[in-house]
Amino acid sequence: MKPSVVVATYEWPEALDAVLRGLADQSDADFDVVVADDGSGPHTASVVQNWRGRLRLEHVRQEDEGYRLARARNLGARAAGGDFLVFVDGDTVPRRHFVRALRRAAVPGWFVAGKRLLLGPELTERVLADRVPIQRWSFPHWALHGGQSAPLLALTPRDRRLPGRERLPEFVPHADGYGFLLGVARADFERVNGYDARFAGWGGEDVDMAIRLRRAGLRCGWPGPQGTLLHLWHETRKPAVRPNDVLLRETETSDRVEAVDGVRQLEGG
Repeated sequence: MKPSVVVATYEWPEALDAVLRGLADQSDADFDVVVADDGSGPHTASVVQNWRGRLRLEHVRQEDEGYRLARARNLGARAAGGDFLVFVDGDTVPRRHFVRALRRAAVPGWFVAGKRLLLGPELTERVLADRVPIQRWSFPHWALHGGQSAPLLALTPRDRRLPGRERLPEFVPHADGYGFLLGVARADFERVNGYDARFAGWGGEDVDMAIRLRRAGLRCGWPGPQGTLLHLWHETRKPAVRPNDVLLRETETSDRVEAVDGVRQLEGG
């Protein structure tokens, strides 16, 4: 399958530039990129424009009407040219063999989720300011920076829960974190009608997607350590009240496979 990488972003152009820098440095160059923009300003558009010609790159943007990540990802999927969709966040830098690992993980009947290496604030500042090529760092190099990144086990091949391993338990990411990396065949994505745009505000849209993919008969695997993403540090404020939890409970207790307000409900879709 030919991968398309859909990068979700909102108003952090410096991080987006680092992500696109990692994608431009891939050992497997046969893929396209869509920046799925949840309403950023002109600085983000300028970053995308600077990378045109070095990446097969599209930019889709919706108006800034609050946190609408699910809908932005659907827009990105619709603009993508590949038949294997790889959704990543705009603050997660791919390692140099990321696309190659995801292509190998595109096994029929499976979707993939991932692990991430969490960078500290000092290293993140260096990456953004000095354009440090962390996508090329080997495990020994990361081990030298162990105090600024964790967990290093995310960079090792000890976990055997790869796609196609029928006799092993399927992969479940830490804290049900399916949002920063999810890879799925376009046909399976369309079968479940993509992300559910009713999920507005923080959280839940990724778990909802994973539930429905499994309900459609898919299993989840891990693409291996080259698929581990390098997560740039930022402050995280999770809301105390999360209205999306009500939607998630509705999905969990139903037998529904398709999103209620999904990719087919987009304007012009």
